Amino acid sequence: MKIIHISDLHIGRKLNGYSLASDQKYILERIVSDVKAEKPDAVVIAGDVYDKSAPTAEAVKLLDKFLDELEDVPVMLISGNHDSADRLSFGSDRFRKSGLYIKGGFEGTPEPVTLSDEYGEVNFYLLPYTRVADINTVYNTEFTDYTEAFSYVIGKISPDTSKRNVMVAHQYVAGAELSESETSIGGIDCISADVFEIFDYTALGHIHRPQNVRGERIRYCGTPLKYSISEIGQDKSYSIIELGRKAPGESYCDINITRVPLEPERDIVEIKASFDELMTAGHDENGIVSEDFISVVLTDKVEVPDAVSYLRKPYPNILSVKRETEYSQDFSDELFSGGGTERDPLELFSEFYSLQHNGEEMEEKQSEILKKAIAEIWGDKNETA
Repeated sequence: MKIIHISDLHIGRKLNGYSLASDQKYILERIVSDVKAEKPDAVVIAGDVYDKSAPTAEAVKLLDKFLDELEDVPVMLISGNHDSADRLSFGSDRFRKSGLYIKGGFEGTPEPVTLSDEYGEVNFYLLPYTRVADINTVYNTEFTDYTEAFSYVIGKISPDTSKRNVMVAHQYVAGAELSESETSIGGIDCISADVFEIFDYTALGHIHRPQNVRGERIRYCGTPLKYSISEIGQDKSYSIIELGRKAPGESYCDINITRVPLEPERDIVEIKASFDELMTAGHDENGIVSEDFISVVLTDKVEVPDAVSYLRKPYPNILSVKRETEYSQDFSDELFSGGGTERDPLELFSEFYSLQHNGEEMEEKQSEILKKAIAEIWGDKNETA
């Protein structure tokens, strides 16, 4: 059975105030095109479908169009921590009849969605984003530990291990590598991977970096787009999972996982260069160098006043501008105390400048400006220094 695993679409997301509507439309159209070419048996969307619990009309229309174009393949969709369970669940009973299976909120032991292929049945268990409090409310329990609570829920499921079983969940599983844009509440919401080892495959959402957790059978597919500067350098993708035969007496079926790269319409990149290099870079007829989302690191030795205003024309989607500075922390007491003697301010500042700039000396123009400033501050007091 062939499954396409995607998650964390975050439809409606903005990046430093910039709308990502066109970027998300572009990447979802790419996924639809691939689905039609691959002809999978199912598409799994593992939570955080929207970026906000109250999505905009534009975001709702984009999801509606995306799901409508997947009408020829069963789609299994769960809510994430960014979604409103109630809003996402609207019409779910009717949608099931057309092959769209939505699980918005935790209501107790999930019933499987069962599909079949030449090797028999595959049971999909849809577990939306769930807190310990949700489990305690449904089962009248008093769990405080996430692993214990989810172990209890999986025990209630008690899947038939002679068949192939797939879990779809949106949680933080121990061992996953977080990005700066993701948070774990002091680790208390962390679930041991042991909880999911009974399943032939666990399709996870919640973590933006694609990765396996304790082997390929427990996997985060990651986001289809970069959603923060901290994700610069990450290669985005979706996953194709192929579940083969499960031999009698075997714990798991055969499995093959392919990671399919996704190229964005506009990337998030870091550019490190001087102000002049950035301003004189090759541009189009409109003066645009790049439409990508840019994090600029200026290598200039001196501050460039209002650099972002000048850079915004050739780089209209600037996210941040900062100056590259490497400060040495190896300051000796003698630099500041002068070994008990009064020191020449020009000499003192020159040494300080050199320490701050990896041994480089001030330029002549800088030195002249400093001399003038010292003369204005100290006057005659510094003439004999």
